[in-house]
Amino acid sequence: MGMRQKFAMATAMLAAGAITLTGCAGSGNASNASTGGKTYNIGVVVLDLQDPDLAHMTEAMKKTADEKGVKLNITDSKKDVGSELNQVEDLLTRQVDAVIMQPLDGEASQNAAKRVIAANIPLFILSTEFAEGADVGYKSYIGVDDTVAGEMQAEYLNKLLPNGGNLVFAAGVYGASWTDRRKSGFDKTINKNFKIVAEFQAKGSRDEAKRNMEDTLQRFPSGKIDAVVANNDEMAIGAASAIADAHRTAEFKAVVGVDGTDPALQDIKAGTMSATVRQDSAGQGVKAVEVVTEFLKGGKVENRYTLPFTLITKDNLSEFLK
Repeated sequence: MGMRQKFAMATAMLAAGAITLTGCAGSGNASNASTGGKTYNIGVVVLDLQDPDLAHMTEAMKKTADEKGVKLNITDSKKDVGSELNQVEDLLTRQVDAVIMQPLDGEASQNAAKRVIAANIPLFILSTEFAEGADVGYKSYIGVDDTVAGEMQAEYLNKLLPNGGNLVFAAGVYGASWTDRRKSGFDKTINKNFKIVAEFQAKGSRDEAKRNMEDTLQRFPSGKIDAVVANNDEMAIGAASAIADAHRTAEFKAVVGVDGTDPALQDIKAGTMSATVRQDSAGQGVKAVEVVTEFLKGGKVENRYTLPFTLITKDNLSEFLK
């Protein structure tokens, strides 16, 4: 193949790859993270772009990518491990310079992660983690310690209800690190005078949580449940909606979620939720792009970057309402 043919083929490949880039470099005054004419292309695998909190996070990532002069190729695993693997393989085919991955399952997602490492592409983990003891050679984890979120939910209830009570627990996805760690933190911190009388898996979904909570309310008459704890805000909102539809809001002393999403804050304002443990999802996304860009430019990065949680109740709600 002649030099002219090679040049034409390379140009076509670059053009095709650029079509799907969602977070491209912005205006000419952006800080360009290129070396010798190369602009870095970072692949991102998000576990569910339909989740409002994760959509907020990816928007922050796009903005930071524009400022840094890097390109993002953002994909959605849609809460499916098979799709997650396909998205990773597609990014490797596109020859991205690095991959930011949000593992869906603490065990099963290791397969996709190891594909990245085997391809000699630097891997960075965002927001969710692998199972304890996993042997995955990523460069950095950027996110939160989800165990702390569960601990904070429990501490809130311990203080609010010192005499204990009966709880309904809405779990996310069993096996996913965010679910397992938040539940572990809650279980080890909640006082012994609390009892989980019903637990269901709602997969992080508002609709799933509402359906499950409706069934739970039919099983437990008025006065038999004191509070609801959910692994995320979407499930807390769904449970709160079922309670409101059943005209039983007044009998519940607490409905507690995690994430600090805008809809959850509105529910706290309305009195259908009592608290949420806020994580700075936008901050995590921004930090991830900053860390990966620094690494690609030859800088030194830490193995772990952990951002804090904040408990939001009606007492400090005004600080976070937009």
